[in-house]
Amino acid sequence: MRNDQAMPGKDRHRPGKFRFKQFSVSHHRSAMKVGVDGVLVGCWADVRDAKRILDVGTGCGVIALMMAQRAPEAEITGIDIDRDSVEEAVENIVASPWSSRIMISQDSFSAEFCSRSVGEGKFDLIVSNPPYFDSGLANASTPREVARHQGDLSPHTLLSLSCRLLSDGGRLAMVVPLEVADDVEATAAVCGYQLERKCYVRGHANAPWKRMLLQWRHGGETASSAPAIGHLTLEISPGVPTDEYRTLGKDFYLKF
Repeated sequence: MRNDQAMPGKDRHRPGKFRFKQFSVSHHRSAMKVGVDGVLVGCWADVRDAKRILDVGTGCGVIALMMAQRAPEAEITGIDIDRDSVEEAVENIVASPWSSRIMISQDSFSAEFCSRSVGEGKFDLIVSNPPYFDSGLANASTPREVARHQGDLSPHTLLSLSCRLLSDGGRLAMVVPLEVADDVEATAAVCGYQLERKCYVRGHANAPWKRMLLQWRHGGETASSAPAIGHLTLEISPGVPTDEYRTLGKDFYLKF
């Protein structure tokens, strides 16, 4: 999947600025740029009944902003370890219609963060586009390398720590490469999560499935049915989105 598939709202008059239907984001200072994976999970995560939402690894704040648009009664917290990303996210939030409902802070997703946060109340939804490039690089040297390498924030870390922060029946949603999805699902089962939904994603009809959107529930009643399984193809041809992609992203993309 090409990164520009997530960028139909690029503002050619303002470098680094991407316009969605109800907000814009700058991302030239953030460790990770606006991309298809983050926008997909921001569109796809189930926000029903969510009053408190946590965006882990918020980057420029695009997922936090999407959560604010989709869940008008929710309070959203976004955290990131990278200072430049946090500063840019704050600027994007302040310029948005929802600055009073979004708080951004520089934090690592750690046991210490979880201990502090629990005292402020649990979250109904945690959403993340976690780092996915684990090449064994021990010392990432740039913000982008830090953002892309798993390090202290992997899908497995998200699962093991999120259960401390979720309200009873709270949800966790993330996007991962397909090749690690089975391992991630196994970790989730060990941590006591119930898989509610998953969706295979590919760029076009002749491409292999590349990504998996996953959503679990922690606590609450045991699910009586199998998880819903979906499939999403992004493009019919270069620059021409499929109907299902249009439906998913219609509230955000300018051209959908």
